[in-house]
Amino acid sequence: MGGVWLFGFGVGIHLLEAEDPENMPKKTEINPKDNHISFQCESMEAVEKKLKEMEIEYVRATVEEGGIQVDQLFFHDPDGFMIEICNCDSLPVIPLAGEVARACSRVNSLQMLQPRVKQVLQQ
Repeated sequence: MGGVWLFGFGVGIHLLEAEDPENMPKKTEINPKDNHISFQCESMEAVEKKLKEMEIEYVRATVEEGGIQVDQLFFHDPDGFMIEICNCDSLPVIPLAGEVARACSRVNSLQMLQPRVKQVLQQ
């Protein structure tokens, strides 16, 4: 069973492969309103190209609220969980108590995540 930790902005996400992935219930319909986890990316085109190369089915969507437009890609991981990839760097971040509100910064995000992403991709 494989796994990886993703860290950024004081948050850690532990992703684990299922012990018996062949016997997990598989979802076939990609419904953007279904439960999912979302990750921000720098290039939607690069992600979409990789999904096509890997022959992974996906759904493209665009949402707009308050004059802010966000592009989204939805697909299932090998265990059937929904993943969203978005270019949501223009969305305001709602702070936890005591934190300062700010918008996501592509430059800061990349500087913080780049070493960790490289490490994950090399595994």
